[in-house]
Amino acid sequence: MKVQSTTQFDLNTYIQSKQRADKPSLVTGTIPELSHNNDTVEISPASRQLAASDIVNHAATYFGTVQINDSLNRLLTDQPSEVKEAVYGIIQSNFITNVTGEEDRSALLELGLTQAKYIADNYMKGDQATEFMNTIRQIAAISTTRTVDPETKEIHYETPPQRPVGAPDDYIDLNYMMKKFEPKTLDKLQDAIVNGKDWNSILQSFAKNVSTNQDWLKEYKEDVAKSTGNNAVENRFEKASTSSLSEFVQDIKNMIDHAGLENSGFLTDNIEAFMRTLAMPKSNG
Repeated sequence: MKVQSTTQFDLNTYIQSKQRADKPSLVTGTIPELSHNNDTVEISPASRQLAASDIVNHAATYFGTVQINDSLNRLLTDQPSEVKEAVYGIIQSNFITNVTGEEDRSALLELGLTQAKYIADNYMKGDQATEFMNTIRQIAAISTTRTVDPETKEIHYETPPQRPVGAPDDYIDLNYMMKKFEPKTLDKLQDAIVNGKDWNSILQSFAKNVSTNQDWLKEYKEDVAKSTGNNAVENRFEKASTSSLSEFVQDIKNMIDHAGLENSGFLTDNIEAFMRTLAMPKSNG
């Protein structure tokens, strides 16, 4: 088990305090030799015609778990940049989002799964396509664990048990088990690691408890099963044609029009952003 301390020392605060005395300041004023009566900025005709839809916001890379990260890295390595951008765009815009309404979140999740299927059908084959959809469903499953701290308003997602790449199928994530069943022991372990105490005996003792606690093991296996994301979810967009991008987008828009949502504009914006991303000039890497 790899344990990482959550204790962080803010070195930036120290560095910034050292630099503050020498930090240059902005001074306003005029230059006598220049006239400041008619300061202008020239904008070219081409720039004036730049539509908001032409502006591309690049999606952040999603890690998730060791397995999810490894799977996406392998599957997207040889894909053109627009496909990588579309995949991480789905994760950021449809799964791990700031949207609060449950109905809206559900619709975005279904649309994201359907967009992922378009990518699998058009850019992948066989086992690659199957693994890709399994990985995407795992991320979608993580997105459904979303909770919001009522005081801080911070959004949290429950990370499922992790299994290092190459580990046996019966591998048990002790860090996950400790966090779920004995959080105080986890605090004690982390404190021992940070302060150079005997953390190994704490870990070994807990591992022995895990091996003899059948209730814990049963619940752990259930959590692993849930994290695969193979639970059947009704998807109002799943029958959209994936034969071409234009046909796919048009089918989705027709389905959005008949979805009965009070506000459907965000879904139209979402599918149009997906289309723009995949329509970017083809490139490698």
